Amino acid sequence: HRQGARLAAPLRKKAPRPPRCCMSSTCMECLLPLLSLSYPHASAVGREGAQEPLVELYQLSLPGGAVVREWVGSEAVAHLRPIPADSLAPNAGAMVPIGAAHDRGLLHRGVWIGVLRGPATEAELLLLQRSDRVVTCPTAWGLVGEHSAPSEAWESTVRRAVREELGVVDIASLGPLGVPVLFKSNYSRDGGLGGRRDRTKLDLQVTALYWVRLAEGAETRLRFDAEVARWRWASTEAVRAMLARERSRLCNDKIRTLLDHAVPLLEAHLAEEAAGRRLGPGERRRRRYSGEDRSRRLDV
Repeated sequence: HRQGARLAAPLRKKAPRPPRCCMSSTCMECLLPLLSLSYPHASAVGREGAQEPLVELYQLSLPGGAVVREWVGSEAVAHLRPIPADSLAPNAGAMVPIGAAHDRGLLHRGVWIGVLRGPATEAELLLLQRSDRVVTCPTAWGLVGEHSAPSEAWESTVRRAVREELGVVDIASLGPLGVPVLFKSNYSRDGGLGGRRDRTKLDLQVTALYWVRLAEGAETRLRFDAEVARWRWASTEAVRAMLARERSRLCNDKIRTLLDHAVPLLEAHLAEEAAGRRLGPGERRRRRYSGEDRSRRLDV
């Protein structure tokens, strides 16, 4: 009777055993296909056992046919090089925890956001100071930043960053600042790891710069997580003074040059804002449809 029951039971296929190399957490070639099955906005266990968000990996096509996917081989690509949308493509849908991307300098995407308040002629920019307990850039000042989740458009990353980093969902308006650029920093060499010699971090990120204006009253409801020690609003003139005379308050020179790149773009946007307020609705509409309005969506 027991033998007949065994024969009548449906056959169960055993799950395929992963290759022997996949039993090691250091075998990235085997981990990539497995992680690619994860859903967007998912997380995975990082090298220290903590949950880390997944990022999608990309490849950058250069003139002449060269392709850049990671830090090794990226020597020909300069820091802050503009990255046109048609030169960037997903790397076969591969995804890894963000810590793994930083360990090997794998190419991924992210945003840096200038959150503005006040009228265009007197606008102020939100600056955040990182806690002294974080590993990367402790006590340093900077803008709101966020890595892009798999298959996430630039604008969606910006909205999620404002929601997660500032605790608000009310955005009045937003837009890109120029084209995305390639941010490159070897934190072990450039600085920003708090003097820890047991760590390495290679950041190879296509970074989109955005401006954001929160809905009226939202700035009074900002809520920050434990990674933020202090925050302040500053004019672009005050930010320029920090760049010139207080470089030590920023993480390293690569962050400083990124902020130095962002400030003129923010000022140009504010000048357009001020000019737009002086124009009537008909003239603003004419400029928008004639292509004179330079704001545009840059989704990948």
